[in-house]
Formats: sequence, C-alpha cells, structure tokens
Amino acid sequence: MMNLILNRNFELPADGWHQLAPLGEFPHSAAGIVQIIDAAACTLMVAAFENARAASANFPGLLIDFDHFSLDAEKRSEAAGWITDLKFCPPSSGNNPAGLFARIRWSDIGEAAVKGGRYRFLSPVWAKGDCEDLGGNRFRPVHLLNAAVTNDPNLKGILPLSNRSPGAPFDFTPLNRNRVVTKEKSMQSILEALLNKLNLPADTAEGAILTALENMTPPADVQALINRAEAAESELSGLKTAQLEADAAAFIEAHVAVIENRAEVRAQFIENRTLTEAVFKNLKTPKPVATPPADTRRPLHNRDSKVLATQNRDASTSESKAVKIRNRAAEIMKSERVVYTDAFRRAEQEFAD
Repeated sequence: MMNLILNRNFELPADGWHQLAPLGEFPHSAAGIVQIIDAAACTLMVAAFENARAASANFPGLLIDFDHFSLDAEKRSEAAGWITDLKFCPPSSGNNPAGLFARIRWSDIGEAAVKGGRYRFLSPVWAKGDCEDLGGNRFRPVHLLNAAVTNDPNLKGILPLSNRSPGAPFDFTPLNRNRVVTKEKSMQSILEALLNKLNLPADTAEGAILTALENMTPPADVQALINRAEAAESELSGLKTAQLEADAAAFIEAHVAVIENRAEVRAQFIENRTLTEAVFKNLKTPKPVATPPADTRRPLHNRDSKVLATQNRDASTSESKAVKIRNRAAEIMKSERVVYTDAFRRAEQEFAD
C-alpha cells in the first residue's frame, strides 16, 4: 500500500495531514490474505492511537522510519518523523480523498529526505495480531504499529503487514525481525535446549559442546543399558522374594510350638516381617514337659502279685505304644508339614505293622 507524500513539485501538504491508508481492499500476496481498510478499520485505529496518547504523559507519537529499517535488527534505524495525530476522513461527494490520515512531525533528516525528493511514499505497518479476522483470509487492521517512508512500497510479509517491497523480507514474529534474525533466534532456542540436555552452562564454549556431543552414548547403547538394568532389577527382586520365603519358613520352624496356623503366620511375616518378629519376641517360651524317673524297685513275686504284675506289664506295654505313636506322629507332622490327624494315622499304621 502506498501513498504519495509529495506532489509532483515535492511539496508537503499545507495542512500537515498525509494520507496514510486509502479505503479499499488490498491483497497481500506473500501472506495470501486481503487487507480490508474501511471506515471501521480507520475508526478503530484512530481510537487506539488516542488511547495510547492519553495513557502516557510523554507520548512521543508513532515512529516513521526509513524503509522499515526499525523492523530489521541488522539495519540502522533513524526517525524520519513521528505521527502526532490520526484521523479518519470519510468519503465525500467531492474529490477529497478518504481514508486514514496522519499529522507528521518530521525530523531534520526526514524533512530533508522528503523535501529533496529522495522518498515519496508512506507505508503503514500493522501486526497481524492487531487485525480482526473477518474470515476467508480477510483481515481488518485495528491498530497502527508505525509507518515508513519508502520508494518501493509493495505488499510483503505477514507479521507485520509492512507493505514494502521484496528488498528485505520480514519474518512472522511480533518482534518484526528479518528472516536471518528469525533463523538465528531459532538456532538460539535449539542451542539453549541442547545445553540444558547436556547439563552445560549457557556460556559453554563451542569446543566443549562438541566434545560433550561426541561423548554422548548412542541411543542404541542407552537402550541396551536400560534393558540390562531392568533385567537386573527383575532378578534382584526374585532373589529378595526367595530369601524372604526362606526366612519365613525358618521363622515358623523356630516358633512351631506356639504357632496354631502356619499359613497365616507365614503371610503375616512376608507382609510385615518387622512387626511379626516383634510380636513373637514377646511371647513366653513353653517349658518342656519333664519325664518322670523310671521305677527301679523289684516286685514281690507271689501269685497274686504276679498276676497283678502281668496285668501292669500289659497295660504298660499298651501305654508305651501309645506314647510311641504320639511321638512318631509329632515327628511326621514336623518333618513333612502335615496336619496332626494325618500324621497320627500314619504313625498308627507304622506301629501296627
């Protein structure tokens, strides 16, 4: 979008108002959109300008630079002038142009440049983020960012919509830098992420970064190490489980005299070994039953006593067998871990044979 600053005689308008943007629809070929400059756009841009001016006691106005150099970090930026006021001129029946108009306070070099005829056009700038999306790739600017004097004001770029020629293409960032700067910023982000990944400080020299990269473990080796670590953890877990099972069995054998339900105690031991050991530590140890001394006295052998002795012998033999069965049943229950009734039945069968 372009607007003549000077007439054919290089004269500035007498009232100081310059047409910044005419009304109409202006395709933006590089962005693939159409800029809609209508009454609503002009009114909203004027309102935004007035709000910014009212919010600051030292409002300098909006910059007018040379060829949009302020949008390029590698270019020297000087003010050609400052927009000190904006207004919307609606269409009229006369020949007066309509659109967005700006009152400009020119700098010394800016005034010399335009009066000398070195620059003849104004090119407005608005960020895409400051445009209203009307759908169908149609955008209405509602906030003026700045402007530039230029001689080649073709449409170019998306952010900002700078309306300048292909001399120095713009990127799509709100910082209004050129593509070279955008690439540098992108590489800077990648470099920062790489330094974080390598756990290196931001001021690490290039050689140290390359050395760290060369010393990085290849992904295949990393995966192999991970697999080995997982296998080792699994094996260790199995060994711990087996050891706990063995410790539980030993614990039950050590306390078999006071354990009623072996399976329940085993489960409690595996679930909470420390608590189970503490509980059994406080139990009283049962005292062994003392065996009475054998009777060594010699009997008197008269007939009556002989019959009685025979009866006593038979009874003693029967009682001795019962004791043997009971003891054998205890041995079977302890060694083979079977219930007492099964152990007693097997012991009876052994002594019956």
